[in-house]
Amino acid sequence: MSRKSLLAKVLLGGAAIAIAGSGTAIAQDNSGQTNASSGGSEEIVVTAQRREEAIQDVPIAVSALSASQLQDQGLTGGYDLLQAVPNVSFSKGNFTGYNFQIRGVGALVVAAGADAGVSVHLNNAPLTANRLFEADFYDVSRVEVLRGPQGTLYGRNATGGVVNVISTQPGPDFEATLRGEWGNYNEQRYTAILNLPLANNLAFRIAGTGLSRDGFWHN
Repeated sequence: MSRKSLLAKVLLGGAAIAIAGSGTAIAQDNSGQTNASSGGSEEIVVTAQRREEAIQDVPIAVSALSASQLQDQGLTGGYDLLQAVPNVSFSKGNFTGYNFQIRGVGALVVAAGADAGVSVHLNNAPLTANRLFEADFYDVSRVEVLRGPQGTLYGRNATGGVVNVISTQPGPDFEATLRGEWGNYNEQRYTAILNLPLANNLAFRIAGTGLSRDGFWHN
């Protein structure tokens, strides 16, 4: 699919207030590999065990993808994780269901009340009814995929593993971004982000996205 991108700074309107705590910038990489930068190698920090720690100290098979990696690799939604995370497979089922598997463990039962074998979390909060296969990754700080049973840390329905989506938190720096993408079949995708510091430890952040595309099957 041909696609072009446009990045511009704009001012956007909205209303949402959140507390922005002080902290250090963190960087993640897939499968625990660091990227060299102008200032040297970066420490990879994850919250796979519900606390911030270096990925080398986590005794779990975990892959972490930062926002820049999601964008560079074209991972726009949950269904794209199988392209970048080992031991992950995905298939669409009947009745709007899906089967997201880690190491072969997922959900093969076609029923509204069936439990998935992979637990999906947003900021470490479980999403019992989720649409991972339709979810778009926008304004996301990182995505963590924990492989293997995680019932001790995350409780029920984590026999295959956990997908943990961490959203970007309000920060002390002003940010206003509008990103536009377009491609064939009249595809248009827009993402808008506004981060506005209000006072010490208080900031406002809002983000939104939209996607439209024509059909590509012809009878």
